[in-house]
Amino acid sequence: MITSFSLGLAGIGFMFLLLLLRQPVWLALAICGIAGNFILNSISMTKFVVGTGTFDTASGYALSVIPLFILMGEVASGSRMSRDLFDAARVALSGLRGGLAIATIAASGAFGAICGSSVATAASMTRIALPEMRRAGYETGYAASSVAAGGSLGILIPPSIILVIYGSISETSVARLFAASMIPGILLLLLYILVAWVLARGAVVTGTGLIATFRERLIAITRPWHFLLLFIATIGGIYTGVFSPNEAASIGAFGAIVIGFLRRTLNWAGFVMAVQASVLISCGLFLIIIGAKIFAIFIVQTRLPDTLLYFFQNAEVSPFWVMLMIVVLYIVMGCFLEGIGMVLITVPVFLPVIEGYGFDPIWFGVLVAVLVELGLITPPVGMNLFIIRAQVENMTMGAIYRAILPFLVAPVILILLLFLKPNIALWLPNLLF
Repeated sequence: MITSFSLGLAGIGFMFLLLLLRQPVWLALAICGIAGNFILNSISMTKFVVGTGTFDTASGYALSVIPLFILMGEVASGSRMSRDLFDAARVALSGLRGGLAIATIAASGAFGAICGSSVATAASMTRIALPEMRRAGYETGYAASSVAAGGSLGILIPPSIILVIYGSISETSVARLFAASMIPGILLLLLYILVAWVLARGAVVTGTGLIATFRERLIAITRPWHFLLLFIATIGGIYTGVFSPNEAASIGAFGAIVIGFLRRTLNWAGFVMAVQASVLISCGLFLIIIGAKIFAIFIVQTRLPDTLLYFFQNAEVSPFWVMLMIVVLYIVMGCFLEGIGMVLITVPVFLPVIEGYGFDPIWFGVLVAVLVELGLITPPVGMNLFIIRAQVENMTMGAIYRAILPFLVAPVILILLLFLKPNIALWLPNLLF
């Protein structure tokens, strides 16, 4: 006799089979969710689940922050903000060994603070920073891996689309998640810079150009005032309690548009293109979220998470080993799955287990974001690596894979720090909220 638990496992297995057959994530989730609900219930109940799941997702107020942050990132990218940040970092760090690579990572982290998308950050910095580094004599692999690592910061430094989605699944405060990810995001930025600095000894063929004076460095730092203004209006507004995340996203998107037009770095054609790109990206994300909603309803009905928790507790498996297994599963899945789909697939299954063992869901959200970030630059399916390869001539994926390996050390160190010192993630949200 087929039990609900075995049906849940079969549903997950079939979903991964569809993914291996290169079916879209939203389609794999939806097919398994619809089929599972039909087997467990009836056709009328399945139609009800699909209808309500689609409507609740599309009309959810909490998720309205996603298209707004995407629009802000698209407008910021189209209006040269990423270029301004890179130029400021390049001048400020001139003369430092590996200065252009470090400037790329620093600018990527700053741009991620108003973009929220790692893929957009990596694509933008590839166009801007990679040609500069190659002209300066940097090895292509070192330059490309620096861009890939820096681009991944957009998923952790708030605002983060991944954390918004995690918050909607776990029913935790997005504002607290943003606060929790700030210090880990800065730590990861510094770890990436340290790796780039160490690698620069053998990777940089020539110098980084002229060394700027103190006055030139000071002027360069103050030039991207528009970035500081947007950051204060969005993230600062959330942290001080002036705005909710949704209000901050609205103000940030509107502010990016106004600043772009006032600085004349954004025209009407660019604005229309940004809106079109935002709509397409948002629609793709919402399809995945709707599919995940239907799949999650099926998983909950099978009582798979509760059964797993009961099994682990009865087997007296320690919290350490449970978390280690979950981390290893995320790392393995990150090698083959796209980040948002991975979060939507795993969080409904793992979160009840995590909470049953007494782990903080806010802390776990930051850990998931770091693991997804690791997946973005982990071969063979690191999304950032493919984004860079598509824009770099005469470079094989094998060369990118070899070059990125040293940078994988940084997120692994951060994961260890999060386990050893959970307050790295929990101190700031507990202080502010």
